[in-house]
Amino acid sequence: MQEKASGRVSADETSQSRSNLRGILAIIAACAAFACGDTIMKLVAGSLPTSELIFIRGVFVLLGAVIACIWMGAFRVFHRALSRAMAVRAAGDSGGAWSFQLALARMPYAELSSISQLTPLVITAVSALFLGERVGWRRWTATAIGFAGILLIIRPGSSAFTWWALVGIVSVFCSVVRDLSTRNVDRSVPPPMITMFSAALTVTTSAIAAIAGDWAWPPPMVLIGLIAAGGFSLFGQWCTIIGVRSGELSAVVPFRYSIIIFAILSGIFVFGQFPDALTLLGIAIICGAGLYTFHRERVRRTEVMTQVQAKAQEARA
Repeated sequence: MQEKASGRVSADETSQSRSNLRGILAIIAACAAFACGDTIMKLVAGSLPTSELIFIRGVFVLLGAVIACIWMGAFRVFHRALSRAMAVRAAGDSGGAWSFQLALARMPYAELSSISQLTPLVITAVSALFLGERVGWRRWTATAIGFAGILLIIRPGSSAFTWWALVGIVSVFCSVVRDLSTRNVDRSVPPPMITMFSAALTVTTSAIAAIAGDWAWPPPMVLIGLIAAGGFSLFGQWCTIIGVRSGELSAVVPFRYSIIIFAILSGIFVFGQFPDALTLLGIAIICGAGLYTFHRERVRRTEVMTQVQAKAQEARA
């Protein structure tokens, strides 16, 4: 009996390891896809107004999401998607797309990508301040250290400072709004439909801005690039969903930081921009603080589960 139980445990562990590996590979693929899409958007940034770039890419993302919804039969739960949480999420996602693209066109990609990694740290702070979640001194310290890393990257008051870095920080807060509101979206609403609502709002706002400005038809190569960027965005979102659903979050999510590696490589080989020593130190500090935050989240969940199990055993006794 013990051998059979041991065999089952071993099989379960092997299965979980394979699921984690599949999730990790999916997250890395997602980060590579997002980096490719961002690189293309930076390359074409000077060819058209930002509103047009966001509009054209958004149209292709929206079309892909609608096609996926039709294929999955997701419109059967369309009424469940009509909620305040979905509206807030779409607003956060759209605001993040706008602020990220505005900053992307005007500052090094590796620096902006590093700033974006503040999101889990800001979520920790917001959860404690506004959602009543208990956050210990260790996670507060990690959050403070992460913000110190940001200061090393943007260096306010120095000649290296650019106001567009603050726009990048705005994109972080928009991402926080998006991620927190996603928790309140009905779980029966599939991911493509969530993407569809966000893309629809982004297309609407960018269309209004583009019409108000001077519309110029994109050159063929720019249009091809925007189509490719939209494709990379969709692929990245699908891979993210696969990754999160395949493996344990504590094992999978930290690999989101791999996007910084892709961003640095993109900066070096595509734009000829290599981060200086202070920027690299800031990147290392942000990644370290974020990874430690994930570690503490895992420890906290384990402690809570242990307490629940102990209480259940006491109740049975």
